[in-house]
Amino acid sequence: MIKSGFTLLILSCFISFVRANDRTGYLYCRLCAEDDSLGLFANKKNIPDPFRKPILKALSYFPELKNISIDFVIKKNYTPLSTRPSFRSMFKRKNRRTYIITISNETIDTLSHLLYNKLSYTEQVGIMGHELSHVVDFNNKSFFRSIGNAIGHLSKHFIDKMEYKTDLICIQHGLGKYLETYSLHVRKTMHVKYWRGVDHVFEKDDHIERYMNPSTIEKYMQTATVNPDDGK
Repeated sequence: MIKSGFTLLILSCFISFVRANDRTGYLYCRLCAEDDSLGLFANKKNIPDPFRKPILKALSYFPELKNISIDFVIKKNYTPLSTRPSFRSMFKRKNRRTYIITISNETIDTLSHLLYNKLSYTEQVGIMGHELSHVVDFNNKSFFRSIGNAIGHLSKHFIDKMEYKTDLICIQHGLGKYLETYSLHVRKTMHVKYWRGVDHVFEKDDHIERYMNPSTIEKYMQTATVNPDDGK
């Protein structure tokens, strides 16, 4: 009886081990499959390994950027994230331009909660969706319109309108929930109701909605057709 019981115990342990490994292998395969499918969006993209997954996830919502060159650069910078076309590529045709998305790894203490490596995965996808929406917007502009856009940055009211529109583009691409999560994080950590960006971080909350409030994001998510010129 003892020998028989011992044999049954060994057999039971072996079956449990096989099932556990099957389950682990199944999960591993699922993760690999997800990584492989997202990897399709890495074409012409220089992506830092620590942020590969959230960046690819965000890119998956922008199929029109599949063949657009984007360099994701990590370095010390006051602004947690920023996007611009490379100077040389501004003179090229739209589909041959290169864009640079700078991910800051060090900023002032007041903005440290907004650093990309401090965000949750959902928040990372949301704000990256916003930055990629800048690429979509820039890439739709001719050389002369790009110059006009650069000059427009001298006006804070121009930037207000541009960033609001960029949030709208992000929502149109299906990233509304991700963007809303990031928007909530900003307002919670920065203790503001309205967020006008890092250049106004030490100014009084002046009720200017440069970046959409969570309630505004919800409103546009419920709208079947979104016009980028609405709301401003």
